[in-house]
Amino acid sequence: MKRLYLYEELSAIKLDSTSVLAPLLKEGVAILKALIIDFTKLNQFELFVFASKDVGESLVAEKLITMRQWVIPESSNPFLNSVNSKDAVLVMAPESDGILANRIKQLNETGAQNLNCSDEAISLAGDKYQTFLYLNRLGIPTPATMLLGNFLKAPQISFPLVLKPRDGAGATDTFRIKSIKILEDKASSILNLDQWIVQEFKEGIAASYCFFVHKGQCKPIVSSFQNMEAFDNQFIYQGGSLPLPLDLEYRALNLAQRSLNGFVGLNGWVGVDLILGPEISGLKDFVFEINPRLTTSYLGVRHYLQINPASLWTGNDLLLSQSGRKGNNIIYSKNGVIEIK
Repeated sequence: MKRLYLYEELSAIKLDSTSVLAPLLKEGVAILKALIIDFTKLNQFELFVFASKDVGESLVAEKLITMRQWVIPESSNPFLNSVNSKDAVLVMAPESDGILANRIKQLNETGAQNLNCSDEAISLAGDKYQTFLYLNRLGIPTPATMLLGNFLKAPQISFPLVLKPRDGAGATDTFRIKSIKILEDKASSILNLDQWIVQEFKEGIAASYCFFVHKGQCKPIVSSFQNMEAFDNQFIYQGGSLPLPLDLEYRALNLAQRSLNGFVGLNGWVGVDLILGPEISGLKDFVFEINPRLTTSYLGVRHYLQINPASLWTGNDLLLSQSGRKGNNIIYSKNGVIEIK
C-alpha cells in the first residue's frame, strides 16, 4: 500500500502568535482534519500526517490518527528525512513569502510524487501582479493592477481601490482604500512597496470556482459564493456557500475555464476567484486570482459531491466523470462549521 503524507504548513510548523499568518491556523487545521477523515475512508493509502506537537496531540486525542501516523517535521525542510520516491505527498501552504513554492521544491528533491501544482505554476499564480500580467496578455477580464511603488509615483487607477500583498493568502492584509491620503498613510509603514499591489475595486458578487486537474484534464467541481466581510475597510474571509445559482455558475465557469486554458503546471486542486458584476451577460465579470492549491471550499465540497473528493487524488480517471452532486446547498465557515440546507 502506497504511503501518503499530508502536510499543512500552519499546523505542521508552530507559528509565532504575532505572525500575520496566525489567524489562518484554524482554517488550516479544519482542512487537514477533513482530509484525514476522507483519505482514511478510502483505505487505499497508508496515511501519515505532519503536525506540530500541539496539533499532533490534538489529532491523536480525537482519534483521527495514531501516534504511528504522526510525523513531527523539521521546520527548514520537513520532507528531507521523512519521505522518499515511493511516497506521495499532498501539501497545503499559503503562497505568502514563497512558502508554498519553496515546499514543493523541497518535496521534488526527495523524488516523492507531488500531488500539487508545479513550483513554476505556483510561483506564477501565487504572485498576484504576475497573474494580472498573464491574464491581461490573454485578454481575460481582470481588475487593473499596479505595484504600490509605481502607483504612488504615477497613479493610474481611480479610488476606491484595493491594497493587498502581491503574494498574500486568505485575504490577509487586504484593504479597501478610499483616498490617496489613506493609501500614503498605509504605505508609510510598508518596507518594500514592490511587494504590495493596488487593484481596481470592482462591485459585484465575490465568487470562486474549483477544479481538479489530472493528466492535463481540468475537471470543473463546483462554484461557490465567498463570504467576505469588511471591518474598518479591511476585508475578512469568513468562508462561503455553494453552489451558485445556475445562471451565475455558468458565467463563473466560462470565465474561470478561460483563465486556466494553457496554464502550464496545474495539477490537483485549483481555485479561481472572481467578481461577478451586475450585467447578466457577464460583460462586467472579472478574474482576480488563481489559487494553485487546495482551497477552503473543500470543506463544503466534501458534503456536496456524490463521491469522496479525496478519491480524486487516487488517479482514477473514471472518478472525474462520476463526481456528481447531491443537490444540497452547503454553507461552510473557514473554521469547518457546516450547515446543509
